[in-house]
Amino acid sequence: MSDRPARPGPVTVLLDPDGRITGWSDGAARLFGHDAAAAAGTRLPDLLGRPAAAEPLAAALKMAMSGRSWSGVLPLSDDGLPVGCEGMTHEDGGTAVALTVTPWAGGLDLLNEAGRRIGSTLDLHLTAGEIVSVTVPRFADAGAIYVLERLLADDDQPAAEADGSAVVRRLAVAFAEDDPREWSGEFPVNEVIVYPPATPYARCLTSGGMVEFGGDAIQDTMAHRTGRVLPGLLDHVSLLAVPLVARGRALGFAVFSRKRGRLPFTATDTALASELAGRAATCVDNACLYRREHRTATTLKAGLLPAAVTAPPGLEIAHRYLPAASGVGGDWYDVVPLPGDKVAVVIGDSVGHGVTAAAAMGQLRVAAHTLASCEFPPAEVLERLDSIAQDLDAAQFATCLCMVCDPATLRCELACAGHPPPLLALPDGTAQRFAFPHGLPLGVSDPAHPAEYEQVSAAIPPGATLAFYTDGLVESRMRNVDEGIARLASALVASRSGSLDDTADGVLALLPDQQGQDDIALLLIRPAA
Repeated sequence: MSDRPARPGPVTVLLDPDGRITGWSDGAARLFGHDAAAAAGTRLPDLLGRPAAAEPLAAALKMAMSGRSWSGVLPLSDDGLPVGCEGMTHEDGGTAVALTVTPWAGGLDLLNEAGRRIGSTLDLHLTAGEIVSVTVPRFADAGAIYVLERLLADDDQPAAEADGSAVVRRLAVAFAEDDPREWSGEFPVNEVIVYPPATPYARCLTSGGMVEFGGDAIQDTMAHRTGRVLPGLLDHVSLLAVPLVARGRALGFAVFSRKRGRLPFTATDTALASELAGRAATCVDNACLYRREHRTATTLKAGLLPAAVTAPPGLEIAHRYLPAASGVGGDWYDVVPLPGDKVAVVIGDSVGHGVTAAAAMGQLRVAAHTLASCEFPPAEVLERLDSIAQDLDAAQFATCLCMVCDPATLRCELACAGHPPPLLALPDGTAQRFAFPHGLPLGVSDPAHPAEYEQVSAAIPPGATLAFYTDGLVESRMRNVDEGIARLASALVASRSGSLDDTADGVLALLPDQQGQDDIALLLIRPAA
């Protein structure tokens, strides 16, 4: 995701001693609405159509050329602009005046506040709400944020419709305190609207530029949507439709309006609105990218985790999966039926979060399921998985534990690739680590010297509960792994009464502080009574 825009500074224009423009910054182009080519060689008052500024500007230039700096307000816009003038000498001996415009006065404070408050979350609706809460009522009497519906449908190329109309979803809206409260019902959040090509909203998207319009356009728009105009809505007489553009493409637009009795939007205001929209667009883009990745990873993982686990005769099995609050990780588990009523249990964790981790998890889970169903012993399953992991993304590796159990004898064969040890809760109220061979995580060995995994044998005592889990349940910033495993052992013992599903729920209830930081997978096995 892209970084937030840098805080905007003053706008600089270079003038020769006669007052003709010799330098024109990008900020000046945004503020005054003229590009550098049109500005070059022109006197600033003539370019802006402000003849009243000619005489005070000439006096300021004369003072600056004499070696004394000048600052004040010049009538370069309807409400005047704070300006500073200072003479300068070029390397070639030529002279010029740097005219520095601070265009927004209190608007700089508004931009600073926007920088602090907008983008505090990657939730798209909350981000849109932050934008309107910053701007209403300080900058406008009403504001709304609209995002292209195609973008929310995960289309990679959000754009206007072929006929120039705009299909958008309203994500946030705010009105002045003295506007009727029922207006929120007429402009509901999440409403999808089609604006025809001639409307200011569609035009700002197709042109990529800001569109100023009056209350008559509101009347046309409301008539198009509902066939009626709300009383009092036409008091909003000065409006701006500002495109939200990030990475060179329009994501939607913001609408700002002012009511009668307040100064209509000026050139200074439109420049401020442009800066606000640029900052807001970056945050909206970040939220859209996060939403798409999270949605993709969640869908991918939901399709790969087993929807149900079937326990063979002689065993009870309970399982739980909790995704991380900040995203989707790489935890997985599987229970694979084998001939002779045996069962293979596999649990693993592909490092990282998001789509990459979920994709790696999917490949490893499918491979593990296939290898286990072919009745390879656990050590060989891991050796083959390690070879497969070598071909995954170089940044990916995974831990994994594989066990084959015969319910008739409760004998188990286990192999481990860097995974946390299984725990055994005994009928006498104690807990201990189950048989636990050590081995390298999958994908970290040298391909020229493949990893070899040890396989050990053990038995599940009658009435005991065997727990497999991922590190999200035992490791956190608050404590190390050994402390977490000890807490899990205590929770297993304390939760053993009742069914195995009750035990699983009880373990998670006793370890609430572990949840949300990372993915959690928990798999419990108990000999049937």
